[in-house]
Amino acid sequence: MLGYAKLFRDRIRAEGKAEGKVEGRAEVYREVSEWNTRRLEAEARNQPFNEPPPIPPEQSPK
Repeated sequence: MLGYAKLFRDRIRAEGKAEGKVEGRAEVYREVSEWNTRRLEAEARNQPFNEPPPIPPEQSPK
């Protein structure tokens, strides 16, 4: 029975990590979408827009 308990625990941990990745991607998508909205609004008003796009967490400097 101990083997099944370990397999179950490991699967739960793996699923938790996968959910974290999905949530992280959703957060990055939201940030990019908001940035793009601000960029388009500035363009429509003929105003300069020099805010850099958001950097995904895996590419940000440590």
